[in-house]
Amino acid sequence: MRRFFLCGLAAVAAIALADSSAWALRIAVPQAASTKTKVLQADAVVVGKVVGIDKETVDLEQFPGGPKAAFTVANIKIESGLLGAKNVTHIKVATLKPQEPAPGGGPGGPGIRPGFRPGGQPAYIPAEDHEGLFFLQKHPTSDGYYTIAYSHAPILSTDAKYKDEVAAVKAMAGTFADPVKALSAEKEEDRLANALSLAQKYRVAPANNQSGVLEETPIPAEQTKLFLKVLTEADWTKNADAPRLADALGLMPGNYGIPRVSAGEGEEPLAARQKALKAWADKYGAKFEVKQVSAKPAAQGGKDTTPRATPTPPIIRR
Repeated sequence: MRRFFLCGLAAVAAIALADSSAWALRIAVPQAASTKTKVLQADAVVVGKVVGIDKETVDLEQFPGGPKAAFTVANIKIESGLLGAKNVTHIKVATLKPQEPAPGGGPGGPGIRPGFRPGGQPAYIPAEDHEGLFFLQKHPTSDGYYTIAYSHAPILSTDAKYKDEVAAVKAMAGTFADPVKALSAEKEEDRLANALSLAQKYRVAPANNQSGVLEETPIPAEQTKLFLKVLTEADWTKNADAPRLADALGLMPGNYGIPRVSAGEGEEPLAARQKALKAWADKYGAKFEVKQVSAKPAAQGGKDTTPRATPTPPIIRR
């Protein structure tokens, strides 16, 4: 089976791959990630409150095998663990302690303020009584600590859209918790929306990839069949999520032997594309595999330098 790599989506790298870990100091992120990207790349998503900041800092590696630095530790009391933090009441979030600018200017230019990254992107600094929706990544070498990526700042309860954002994230969490149920939703529009979120969850690169190497593993065959069912039964001309889902799964004309077709007279281009996909699925769909992208664990003593092609993540719609 041909390995699945999406092509022609270089622009998305700035959205999904630029969101690196909170301690990769050499990377500048120009803008905040969307809420959807934050959820897709998080190891844990919680609704909670900062109930205290430890007086003493802890020395943690900035990356596997790298130098240690002082991290400030915030203690978050969890009100609701939406993803990756079930049956947990508290989480420790380690934040790289901001450095005072060097004489004549710090990293990124003269007079840069502590807590800001090159390019003007503010790094989130937890403070006591901050309450909200937190998007967290596990620290790569220190169990028990989480971090917050540069562009993955929490949505605080003071935000005007806070309640709407929490409701949307809860809906996504429900989709990820039971993919088969989500892909079998009664309404077509719900099936498509759920399938698109799942496809992006499976195909987006994690924010916290310290090894520099990505792996792919097949998802359960039942889910792959349901993805194809959703695509072939939907009306592509009435819901833009249908072609987006096909793109996210790599099911574009020219991939996997899917023919490139031209719409006939009076025929919608999307209808022609779907017709070609249906014909392909009838013949080859049973052999198709959707594969989940994950970070290969960091090798002891440094990066894994095994040469591999790197999957490109799908477009994340804000």
